[in-house]
Order: sequence, then structure tokens, then C-alpha cells
Amino acid sequence: MRATPPRTTAPPTDADLDAAARVLRTTRLGGPDHPEVRRFEALLAQTTGVAHAVAVNSGTAALHCALRGLGIGPGDEVIVPAHTFIASATPVLMSGATPVVVDVDAATYCLEPTAVDEAITRRTRAVVAVHLNGHPAPVDLLPTDLPVLSDACQAQGATLHGTSVAALGAAGVYSFWQDKLLTTGGEGGAVLTDDPGIAEIARLVRSHGQQPIPGTPDSHHTVLGYNYRLTGPQAAFGHSQLTRFANTVRARQDNAARLLDLLQDIPGITPPYTRDGATHVYWKFVIAIDPDQFRVDLRHVLRALAAEGVPAAPRYPIPLHRQPVLTRHGRTTPCPTADALSQRLLTLPLPAMAEDADDVVDIAEAVRKVATALRR
Repeated sequence: MRATPPRTTAPPTDADLDAAARVLRTTRLGGPDHPEVRRFEALLAQTTGVAHAVAVNSGTAALHCALRGLGIGPGDEVIVPAHTFIASATPVLMSGATPVVVDVDAATYCLEPTAVDEAITRRTRAVVAVHLNGHPAPVDLLPTDLPVLSDACQAQGATLHGTSVAALGAAGVYSFWQDKLLTTGGEGGAVLTDDPGIAEIARLVRSHGQQPIPGTPDSHHTVLGYNYRLTGPQAAFGHSQLTRFANTVRARQDNAARLLDLLQDIPGITPPYTRDGATHVYWKFVIAIDPDQFRVDLRHVLRALAAEGVPAAPRYPIPLHRQPVLTRHGRTTPCPTADALSQRLLTLPLPAMAEDADDVVDIAEAVRKVATALRR
């Protein structure tokens, strides 16, 4: 039994802390056009492979800005997956549109293309493709006549056929929440796009819709906007993290590869799957429990793993089509796969750093012990 839980998030480096502190020592910490924000946006666009990056204060805000950039509003429908975090759908409601919840693929847990096709109506205006747990969604298999918003909040660094998932579709969005592979010090997000129109609207929406009045020192507010701005210290922190981001991803993938190898032969356990052409970054290491091979339910498995010092967690036990806010204000479709996954999936802690590779063995041994004890 482990005495302490594994470290699943790499701690900030001295360089990260120094970068934020450097800005905190100045008199300019925020504002709509902070130089540190512009610097972070430039590097983020470059590393993602897009023309524009618009930094905001959360992934939720980023998706809201992207939807506004597409002109999504009342009377429109936007397709979202059933198996994801609620913030993949609530920005659709925030835009005045209707989220349409559809089923997911049983192997990748991302959108099921056939379910998307069947949900399209004359009111459908976009699809939110969530790159879940670090695995790319099938953007290449979705209808080509509908704009796709790539929700890459869980998949910084993931690629599909060699392209960053945030660069797929009309626009992509990132979250920089505290446990993401790239963070801006607790909260943050960004819109990534090649479309200058989407980028322009996102910049307006993030800062109260404020625009300069040409030929004058004044500004006015031309669209409904919000305070979605990222601060200067946050941007400096994120820029520091971004300079070593490739190493962050590589360490996580290496530890995931070790854990995959150790779990492959355990009956009743299905490790994460990666489709052809995809690069998985394993923000969450999610395994499936076969209920036909276990004599207890998922909650019992979780408690047994906790007793071994491995704090696992259920993965989206209430799918979006069963969330009250969406049953009242969205349109839901039958989602049998998402329902089944809600009773089968759990997230294992994945060590984030290369020096924690020995923890991978402890986690695998705990899973093997619990599976052996609780199988039928």
C-alpha cells in the first residue's frame, strides 16, 4: 500500500515563479492589451500552428468567445458530446443557443460521427468536438459543411494526423486550469484560430466589447462583452511553462506508456485506446471496468483502490444528457454508450514527472491486486 498519493501535476519551476513575480513588481498587472498577454499569445499561436491566439481567463470563456465569433445565437443548435465536462455545453446556453447532446464512441469516448449526423437539423450551426482526456476527437470524420469548434481544453499537445487538435476546425479552445498540462497559475484559457474575424470578435468579447474610436483618444462598446481578460502575471507564468511544454508532454506520455504496458494483461480492465493517426497526451489516464467480470460495482473498485493508496475517481458518472440544466434547456438524444461508460470508467492517477516512474509500478500493482480480489 502506498503511503502518499502520486504527483499527477508537475510543480511550478523557479522560472515560472520568477516570471510571474517580475510582472507583479510592476505597476501594470492587467488590462485589455497587456504586453505579457501579447507575448504569451504570440508563442501560443506559433506552437499551435495558427495565425491568432486570444488569451482569456478560462476555457469556458474561450468557448463562449469562439461561439460568439461564429455568430451563434438564439434559434441556433450546437451539437455537443454526452460524455464530457458540463462546460463543453454551457457556453452554448450562454450564447442563447440550444446544445444538442449526442452519444460518444465506446473506444475513444469522443464524439460518435454517426450520432452527429443523426442529430443535424435545419437549425444546426456548429459542432463542439471535445478532445477528451488527451485523445483527439474524430474531426476528420465529422460533416464538412458545419463549423467545428475544437474543445482542446483536455488535450494540450495532442495531434490528429500531425496537426495540433486546437488547430482543427474553425477555431480551437484551451483551458489553463491548475491541473492541465499547461497552466497560467490556476485559471486561464485561449481561443486559437486562423480566422481573423473569429479572433477579432473574441478580443472584443473578452474585454467588454470595447473598441477605440478612430481619430479620437476615446473608446466605445460596440458589442456585448465581458471581463474575460487574462492578467499579466498569469500570462508570464504561462509563457514560462510553454517554453518547456514539449518536455512536459513527453514525460507524461512516457509514464503512460509504462502504465499501459503493465495493465495490458489484467482481465476485466481496458486501458486507454489511441486511434490511428492520433497522438494521445493522457491528461487523464482512464480505464474501463468490465461489469461482467467483476462481482462489485465501480464504487467498490474505487474504494478498494483508495485502500491501496491509489486515489482513483469515476469519470463523468452523470452524462450531459442527464444533467438537469441540459434536460431543461437543451435537446438530448438517446446516449446508451455514455450511460454505460458512466458506470464503467475510472481515472487512475498518472505521475507527471520522469523521476516518478517508480510510482507507475505501484499503481499498476494496486490495480492488479484489486482486480484479482474483486473479479467474479
